[in-house]
Amino acid sequence: MAGTLRIHFGDRDFRHVQLTGSADPMWEAILGLHVLSTPPARLPARLRPWRRRAAARLHGGELRAACRLLRDLAPADAAYFPDFLTPVESEEGLSAALETLLATPGRRLARELREAARHRPLPAWTRRLAAGDRVQLGRVADAVRQFHARLIVPEWSEVEATIAADREWRMAALDGGMPAVLGTLRPFRWRGGVLTAPYPVDYDLRLRGRGVRLIPSFFCHTAPIAIADPSLPPVVVYPVRRQPAGPVPGRPPPALAALLGTARARVLDALAATATTGSVAARLGIPASTVSGHLTVLRGAGLVRSERAGAHVVHRLTGRGRHLLGR
Repeated sequence: MAGTLRIHFGDRDFRHVQLTGSADPMWEAILGLHVLSTPPARLPARLRPWRRRAAARLHGGELRAACRLLRDLAPADAAYFPDFLTPVESEEGLSAALETLLATPGRRLARELREAARHRPLPAWTRRLAAGDRVQLGRVADAVRQFHARLIVPEWSEVEATIAADREWRMAALDGGMPAVLGTLRPFRWRGGVLTAPYPVDYDLRLRGRGVRLIPSFFCHTAPIAIADPSLPPVVVYPVRRQPAGPVPGRPPPALAALLGTARARVLDALAATATTGSVAARLGIPASTVSGHLTVLRGAGLVRSERAGAHVVHRLTGRGRHLLGR
């Protein structure tokens, strides 16, 4: 990338850093669109299965039209797309975010679409949107809602589990203070009070005591993304940590299978990466009710810990569970 994002921290900013622990539905919808628009060979391996499944669901003119409309506003290769597409209210859920989007003032629509037009030609219909046409704005909100419901929601448990694991790993660095946590944010580099990363353009984000909301994203896979308007609350979205490769799920060590039973050992082995009940069931090809029963026993034995992450319950190995697996 030709530019660099530089986020400048002052002493007061460290008190106002928010590292979110759940997925942001608007950011995941827009960045999921980017993944769907990117050739598989250019994606990390972890995102290719989702892209393949999403492409298979992409039938029907209505959903395809929604994708085209959103790509008009936020193409995958854009150096800039309008901030009104990702309101801060998204932390309260998709409904709150879409309500805010629909209330975007006309002056803001015009200003941000004018900025987008500086970077690339926009289709004719966006002129009506820039003029404050509420019907067009409603089409944008409906497109986001449809894309999210049909292509993101079916995979939401994996998204939430991955982000919960990412946050837990980063918070383990908190003993070294917030600078130590910031130092874990790849592809960022932390040095001298400035967080830097490759970016499509040169951009300096000066926090000025406001802190920053750092949002891990399942679908972000290249550069981090920052809210462009300096008058808005600072928000930066970054890629989740790439999980280390582990054993193939479903092939636990023979000794472990002899100790716990094959099915229960497979469930324990599948938790090498944080997961939900549904995602373990899908990976192992066994009923979710069976997985739930095994998890109850494993949790009672102190091998697994379960906790709520947003709308889902995620499961991860305890230290004892990792030790038993030899990890």
